Amino acid sequence: MKYLLPFFILVSIVLPQNKINHEKLQSNFALKESKVEFRLDLQSKIDKIFSSQLNYKSEESWENLFYDVCLYLYKSDKIFKAIELACSYAPNASIKFNRSLVETIITLYPKDFEATIDTLFSTTKDPTLFSYCVHYYLKSGNKDNKFLIEETKKRFSKLKGGLEKIPQIKHLIFYLENDSIKIPPLNDILSHNFIKGKTIIYTLQRKNRIYPGITIIKMPNGEFVKGKNDSIFYVKQLALSVTNLPGYLSQGNTPQGIFSVVGFYNSPTPSLGPTAAVLTRIPFEVPTKLWYHSTVTNNWNINDYKNILPNSWKDFLPIYESYYAGLTGRRKIVMHGSVDDLSFYDSLSYAPLTPSKGCLTTTELWSETDGYNIKSDQAKLMNAFFSTKQLYGFLVVIDIDDKNEPVTIDEILPFIE
Repeated sequence: MKYLLPFFILVSIVLPQNKINHEKLQSNFALKESKVEFRLDLQSKIDKIFSSQLNYKSEESWENLFYDVCLYLYKSDKIFKAIELACSYAPNASIKFNRSLVETIITLYPKDFEATIDTLFSTTKDPTLFSYCVHYYLKSGNKDNKFLIEETKKRFSKLKGGLEKIPQIKHLIFYLENDSIKIPPLNDILSHNFIKGKTIIYTLQRKNRIYPGITIIKMPNGEFVKGKNDSIFYVKQLALSVTNLPGYLSQGNTPQGIFSVVGFYNSPTPSLGPTAAVLTRIPFEVPTKLWYHSTVTNNWNINDYKNILPNSWKDFLPIYESYYAGLTGRRKIVMHGSVDDLSFYDSLSYAPLTPSKGCLTTTELWSETDGYNIKSDQAKLMNAFFSTKQLYGFLVVIDIDDKNEPVTIDEILPFIE
């Protein structure tokens, strides 16, 4: 999600009578004067908060501002100096603050502040913070995988439960030991029912999420939604967090695995815009009765999740990312549009798609003059979703390989036709 404003969920089991007409969508947040005001407000916060004393009382305000500047990939001398100050403060900071600090370093200045990373890496017992530090090294190339694997096992093997019982470390070691991706048969999961009579949304991505993926939708009868000329419907979608950390970590990319689809809603968050979003829930976020659509009613158990997977995928650890991410506290990951100022991202390869903090985003273009929508892949996605006449089901997120290029529909068609 972009901002954690009050999360008013407006879910309906009644399908809308008409498709979304994107030309009628309007957002004042898209107006030119709103963009100018937003930038001025962000700079004012930077000037005020990063000039204030940093101590345990002010940690939260610093964390919130770190969140904002990361989300918009916003860099300046003032921000760099604030990070320098935060690094000096790090030995006295809370784990939560240091996580925020390292996220910011990885996002904005991944080649700087290695001394602080070295200190946190060698001292922390927090598996999330430790994993952040490991991924800093992977991005910088300053430590090899063999060393990182040895240090990870040395640090956590003697803790209660051992390596297998710590989700972040379990996935970190898998990530370090498996440089390339080899997934089970893709057609097995694309043809799988999960639970009979439900809509299944598939988001197919690359390992490196700076390359956009595509989203397709399977109706309850097992057929995929069609678009123009009777071709398979799809939209481009970005599953990228600004941190580009793996999905098993908080603030990382959209986790791989299964999410429950429980309807749709209209967000009150201005930057997400007025277009309806697909409402998904990660494991542990809601009771099992809702998540499994009344087919499971006991407490959360990994075997129930395993049982809805096709046999060939049951032992493939990455498909469990969403389960373990939910276990460690990830929440509020949905499929939404965007009214963000695209000038924050226009130099990046995936523009006009916009990154988030773990959600799935689609392209939306808006007029700066009157705020009306010019183009909305999100509206196309929602109309395809509504056409299934079943708003409950599952979202399946898969990294299909590690190619350094966007996913195309032509790659997927052989597995579904």
